[in-house]
Amino acid sequence: MIKKITFLSILLVFYGYFQSQTPGTLDSSFGTGGKTTSNYFTSQKIYDTATQIDGKIVAVGACSTGSNNNKFYAIRFNSNGGIDTSFGSNGFFSLDMSGLGYNNFARTVELQPDGKIIIGGAVAQNNIGDNYHFGVLRLNANGTVDTTFGNQGKSIFSMGSYSSVSNEIRDIALQPDGKIVVAGIYYNYPSTDFAVARLNIDGSLDSDFSNDGKVLIGFTYTSNNNDEAHKIKILNDSRILIGGTTNYDDGAWCILQPDGSLDSTFGTGGKKTFTTDSNFYFGTCYFLPDNSILIGGQYSGNNGDAALYKVSLNGTLDTTFGNNGKVIVDLDSSSSDYEIADLDIDSTGKIYAVGRTDTGGISYFYLLNFNANGTLNTNFSYDGKVLVNFGTSYNYGNSVSIQPDGKVLLAGYHNSPDTASLARFINQSNLNTKEISEKKSFAIYPNPTTDFFVISKSELVDKNQKVEILDEAGRVIKIVFITADNLKIQVSDLNSGIYYVRLNKDTKKLIIK
Repeated sequence: MIKKITFLSILLVFYGYFQSQTPGTLDSSFGTGGKTTSNYFTSQKIYDTATQIDGKIVAVGACSTGSNNNKFYAIRFNSNGGIDTSFGSNGFFSLDMSGLGYNNFARTVELQPDGKIIIGGAVAQNNIGDNYHFGVLRLNANGTVDTTFGNQGKSIFSMGSYSSVSNEIRDIALQPDGKIVVAGIYYNYPSTDFAVARLNIDGSLDSDFSNDGKVLIGFTYTSNNNDEAHKIKILNDSRILIGGTTNYDDGAWCILQPDGSLDSTFGTGGKKTFTTDSNFYFGTCYFLPDNSILIGGQYSGNNGDAALYKVSLNGTLDTTFGNNGKVIVDLDSSSSDYEIADLDIDSTGKIYAVGRTDTGGISYFYLLNFNANGTLNTNFSYDGKVLVNFGTSYNYGNSVSIQPDGKVLLAGYHNSPDTASLARFINQSNLNTKEISEKKSFAIYPNPTTDFFVISKSELVDKNQKVEILDEAGRVIKIVFITADNLKIQVSDLNSGIYYVRLNKDTKKLIIK
């Protein structure tokens, strides 16, 4: 790996601007040399990020001051990596969600179309740390608490009735009607279950969802089952797809009806599982546009390697992906590679994975870029692998996301002390941008519309071309595949408002009346 780092350094010296625009290199327009950090508090860790439509980045996690317990933490960066001092208090937000000085932390963030920010995580109910509740917080766009939500901005509740349990939110999704779905873990020793809840727009539990707003789902009915929900996807027909792990490291997913009941027409009683190899450790999962599932983690052999499966919604391994459905990547012959912590895809279907690796006595974030078929993308960096670190101590890469402009954002923290850390990478050559934009540009009509629109320039459309529709917050809310013979896209299921249509990395504004 030292050879690769030296090779990249030589390229940077000799090719300067050209290399700075090459996919897989740090974006020099972001922070300092493509990286930015913050150590405003004694300790701060980033677990998730969301990019606003204006390019500003909201990052959430946990922070502490002195010897105090962790608080919910949020920070907003400008698109160039500088701290946005108009957010919260000089760019930062922290809150003791318990109000009693107990430990609490944020795990995930979602942006509402109106710019408000929803943060989810875990809130301790005692100082021992054996009783955590689901915690949801909503901030106004300027980083102040939205007191119209829940109880003075907070919605805190247990998913079960036992006192010594651990509840933790891992993901948040917004329904088109504005209701909020959260999912994570309900841990009642020695077992855990998928835990799913739905909140009304005002932060109250939705009684139309399983009567009390809460659902627990078990996959393995043993005394020590280990079921954890990690990802949510709202389907076009309003059903809710939940993915995670069971039996410690196998894949698991289920489909819920809009009322919170399991969809009995799917799998076995609404549930499916996938058995991974015995030496695989689960890290995360991701639902692709066709609802097939990427399961990321670690292969324990060879000191530890990054590993990725692709499985269809019905639970069968996609043998066209990687090596018979699975990819194992050794970052370096001497490296210790930890599990994939997060996954995302870009508009071309390429896959991005982030995690941590230790090699040569140094710790790094790793970033892997796969083609849709599971092979490493050698046009990214030069082998589909990138390493970046922020300090000589441990570096934890927790989040990867593709920003609206296509750039790749990594976030996490490095310690001694814990410091919030972000890096951004170029994802396509910026040379000849005028020529590229002319070739990729398209138009939509009618615009404004009520029921449908049509993509112009059919010569741009390959077989099964993906079109993404984003809301004003920059979230992909609908994905449609079109062909040159079928360029009409129905939008009658979307509410009136302003949207954005993305095709071939070009984006057009759409108004629905």
